[in-house]
Amino acid sequence: MRLRFAPSPTGYLHIGNARTAILNYLIKRKTGATLVLRVEDTDMERSSRESEASILADLRWLGIEWDEGPDTGGAHGPYRQSERFDIYREYTEKLIASGSAYPCYCTQDELDAMRREGREGAFEYPGTCRDLTAAERAEREAKGLKPTVRFRVPAGESVTVNDLIKGPVAFSSENIGGDFIIVRSDGVPVYNYIVIIDDALMAITHVIRGEDHLSNTPKQILIARALGLPVPEYAHLALVMGDDRKKLSKRHGITSVDLYRSDGYLPEALVNYIAMLGWAAESGEEIMPLDDIVRHIEIGGLAKSAAVFDFQKLRWMNAHYIRSAGIGAITELFVPHIEKAGYAVAGLDRAWLESVIALTRVYCEVLSDIGRIIGVFLEEVPALDDDAAAFLDDDEARRVIAAAQDAIAASGAGADFAPALIAAIKGSGVKGKKLFLSMRAIFTGRLAGPELDQALPLIGFEKCAKRVEAARARCSA
Repeated sequence: MRLRFAPSPTGYLHIGNARTAILNYLIKRKTGATLVLRVEDTDMERSSRESEASILADLRWLGIEWDEGPDTGGAHGPYRQSERFDIYREYTEKLIASGSAYPCYCTQDELDAMRREGREGAFEYPGTCRDLTAAERAEREAKGLKPTVRFRVPAGESVTVNDLIKGPVAFSSENIGGDFIIVRSDGVPVYNYIVIIDDALMAITHVIRGEDHLSNTPKQILIARALGLPVPEYAHLALVMGDDRKKLSKRHGITSVDLYRSDGYLPEALVNYIAMLGWAAESGEEIMPLDDIVRHIEIGGLAKSAAVFDFQKLRWMNAHYIRSAGIGAITELFVPHIEKAGYAVAGLDRAWLESVIALTRVYCEVLSDIGRIIGVFLEEVPALDDDAAAFLDDDEARRVIAAAQDAIAASGAGADFAPALIAAIKGSGVKGKKLFLSMRAIFTGRLAGPELDQALPLIGFEKCAKRVEAARARCSA
């Protein structure tokens, strides 16, 4: 069994394409198949090596491994389509020689005029250049016209795609839209043409891809028949939709893998969630280790209908992975996000930092959330947020501040200062919610967060003293 993932390096790795890559990789792991990475870079204006490098980096971050590709080599290369033009040219000559394809000299203006004159609906090329004589072709070439090459669609031919997900899907050659272009006038072959050649020459046995390619499949099968090439088995994945049931796009939220990475999603969480888009384990479990997903997933068990991408569910799942990770490993992943928030990490005691992360990671759905939390422990006096500032602006809060000031003056700076400090402040006479939220506002600058008996020892006595003084000065102003 040989699979392939074939991205176009015209931008970042889109989440829909990442899903295709992930499912190919899961089936590779399950079956022991070979996975080929092929770069489809025939869009010369938009393709770039920088984009290719970005896509490969994102795939590796997701944990996807391939056996053959432009960076690893293999027996079926080259693995960039831009390096295979000589191969495609040979097959084009075969098609023209056999009469299965022909040069078309119709200009874009002429084609536009045909569209305007034709019936409403999809344009079907009328075959203007289908039966030109050699003299007529020579006459057009003498005028400097550079032809495209069109595939001659056989009349009355039926094509059935035995899709491993959707079941048999029948097409008639009458509905393909007439003879279609396989080579543009600049000599660059088009996707629908060369993809089937590459799949055959790279011995691809199974193609798992998005269902937006299903309508192209009969064209590819007709080309394979004309060239005597084998046709792989197909499995077309239902598309991923936004919550408005439209194809996932930027208007729905983050759509490229690199942005998930930079925002602080864990690859394990992203792979887990994406694998569950259009597939469910019989057990009903949603959070599953990769090996368990590999054990249970089947191509035929993938949903036929579109899956809706739930951003909140992904964040929930990512939060689970953050909470479940080893403290040393997750602290290392948090460090870049702490630094990005403007805090120096290099001089911090590692054991102390891990204790802070152990306490605060439960408030992080993504790693970047640490940027709005870590200041409580690193800043001398964190700024009060609006809610905390409002809460400290009354007489009861002033009593709490005064009790805190007395307690600080009376207590020592030992490592176990926090219990005595909290107990002394409780003697202020202020009760319930007002007491505890005032304390939280004084020491953390906000009304929500970790329990004070756990947070204060990590904040430290000196910072606590400065924060009490800052609160007193504010209320006295």
